[in-house]
Amino acid sequence: MGKITRRDFLKFLAASAVTIVAKPDFIFASARTEPFEFLVVGDSLIWGQGNLEKDKIYTLVADWLRTTAFGRPREVNLKVKAHSGSTLKFHPEEAEKYKKAGRDETYYYKPEVNVGFPSSWKQIEAAADEYRAAGKAGADLIMISGGITDITTSRVFDPKGDDAVLRAEIKKYCEDDMFDVLELAASKNPNATLAVVGYFPAISPKSSESKLLNAWLEALSFPRAFKWVANNPITRPIYFSKLKKRAMQRSKIFLEESNRHLRLAVERINTKFGDHRAVFVESPMTDEHAAEAPNTVLFRMGKGGIVKDNVARERIADCRAALPELKRTTGIDYSIKLCEIAAVGHPDPTGSRMYAEAIKTAILPHLR
Repeated sequence: MGKITRRDFLKFLAASAVTIVAKPDFIFASARTEPFEFLVVGDSLIWGQGNLEKDKIYTLVADWLRTTAFGRPREVNLKVKAHSGSTLKFHPEEAEKYKKAGRDETYYYKPEVNVGFPSSWKQIEAAADEYRAAGKAGADLIMISGGITDITTSRVFDPKGDDAVLRAEIKKYCEDDMFDVLELAASKNPNATLAVVGYFPAISPKSSESKLLNAWLEALSFPRAFKWVANNPITRPIYFSKLKKRAMQRSKIFLEESNRHLRLAVERINTKFGDHRAVFVESPMTDEHAAEAPNTVLFRMGKGGIVKDNVARERIADCRAALPELKRTTGIDYSIKLCEIAAVGHPDPTGSRMYAEAIKTAILPHLR
């Protein structure tokens, strides 16, 4: 074999440099062959309430990670701890009842059943234990949503609610408690990018008043033969128009303030752990996509108070089995009806795709 000259060596270095500049994705992807660990924690938004597995936000993002994100196929291990109703932390009154019942917070309920536990905090702890047991350093990407379940949607949209109280609660949960949860996640998962997913416009000026009222009456199991008495152009403005206006105002307050405080939580994390540790993903949805708007991408209420989602029948059965048992054993009382209709107003498959695209755009610079 001939001796390599200094000129040949310099040509090799130059060619290598051109390859790195021209095809960084290939170089970086080739260097990372170990599985990518993807953890999903939080509430019903990131769980994908009402959607089939193939249509959930995290499934769409995981598929992209496996095929495209790194410039070549890569193995992705998806761990989902999120579930409907999850609060950021275990609320003290529920924690005390669990303690008296001798029950651990990780007690399993099917994810479509909207109970507050396990909290996002506990989900992160449980996942960290599983990663450690498997000899792994933790997740590479953690996707989370949370805050509204701590306040509860009934308080958010309460037309008689105090706006100042709502703003204070949003700061407490969407900034302060979210920061605590993200801090735990960053500490337990030293290599993870944290993607905090924001909420969407729930009720907007584009929402049809008659359709909103119809959905409410269906949820209340109002006799169908008499719905026309309550929902018609003469009686509807008398008692429902003002309620809708206030609910719309409260919806706007929650959207704007939750976005602001979730961003602040992310900024605080980046200040503590580094500029590129966390990212806030704002909802891609607009007023056009809100509940009962002409272009809504949210699940709608159907006849008989059954939501038009893809797992409604299974969720109804699960709620009717789980919640009476929860009340009997712990004294914690959740509404079975609210559990049954929990998917209403959540992103449908089209909404999930919109969210997935926004998340991809936001996290791509962090992955590379």
